[in-house]
Amino acid sequence: MIKIMTHLLVKERLSKIRKKGIDSSHFRIGIMEIGRLMSYEFANTLQEKSIKVETPLGWADGIKIKDREDMVIISVLRASLPLTFGIMRVFPEAQTGVIGAWREDNPPFKVKMDYLKIPDLNQKIVIVADPMLATGNTMELILEKLKRYGKPRRIALFCVISSQTGLDKIKDKYPELEFYTCSVEEEINPDGYIIPGMGDAGDIAFGKPSNND
Repeated sequence: MIKIMTHLLVKERLSKIRKKGIDSSHFRIGIMEIGRLMSYEFANTLQEKSIKVETPLGWADGIKIKDREDMVIISVLRASLPLTFGIMRVFPEAQTGVIGAWREDNPPFKVKMDYLKIPDLNQKIVIVADPMLATGNTMELILEKLKRYGKPRRIALFCVISSQTGLDKIKDKYPELEFYTCSVEEEINPDGYIIPGMGDAGDIAFGKPSNND
């Protein structure tokens, strides 16, 4: 399942964060807002149960989301932090896993991973947050590593912008995955960036790393 977000507020936020020269604070806020709005859409797919609520004047019918306690959000350092914060505003009860992964700058864009802190995923509803799905190499390795931590009930990927190439690659290998994205774009340049995309989300959000790193 691929869900392309069409909400007017999502499209407006995406237009703002794409703008060349946007400052880090406004970019982070925009990504957080998109994460929150994507989470509202995802919440509509969760199971609910009927409850009774006592008001000051009587009793009212209400609902409770049954799955809130079974959710895990996976944050891919460092670019996904604002997206994760936006998701957690809607699902504050969720557990959080953290993965440090990045790809090399040159083809074939091999992925390096040096940090994983993941809770038990058995029968959980897992959201993997990563702003950009370009070549799909990083996400492919992440999903492979997550298998060590149990079998989730559902896995959803939240990507602000996705390439068709990356979507096809991941969907081929993991057909059961649910994709939530704001835009699917056809072109990836020789440096592995989506065109028109929005540039390097990590650098825009937090600044370029020092050459001494």
